[in-house]
Amino acid sequence: MSEMRNNQKVMAVLILNKTELLDELLLELTNVGVDSATVLNSVGMAQQLSKVEETRILSTLRPLLISDHSENKMIFSIVNESQIETIRKVVTEVIGDLSEPDTGVLFAVPTIFTEGLH
Repeated sequence: MSEMRNNQKVMAVLILNKTELLDELLLELTNVGVDSATVLNSVGMAQQLSKVEETRILSTLRPLLISDHSENKMIFSIVNESQIETIRKVVTEVIGDLSEPDTGVLFAVPTIFTEGLH
């Protein structure tokens, strides 16, 4: 049963705040066998709301909630579940501790099916 579980496909998603590390991260992921990923530009909710004139975020709290980055990168890839720990390790090595502010968010979700993967 664990053999079958290790072949389960999952979607790994990283929301990267440290966009200057994107190329290095993608190269390292390629080195550990992550052959494909999609990268999208993204903006966090707090970043978007900071652009709105009449935001509900108090000006005294704004510096605590708003990142220095104006945009993020969202990286997602469909991988074997067995690769998730390797991906976590690479992300930590390149990006640093994700529990630190303004680094990123990493998560994985199971996929029901995949088509078009080669």
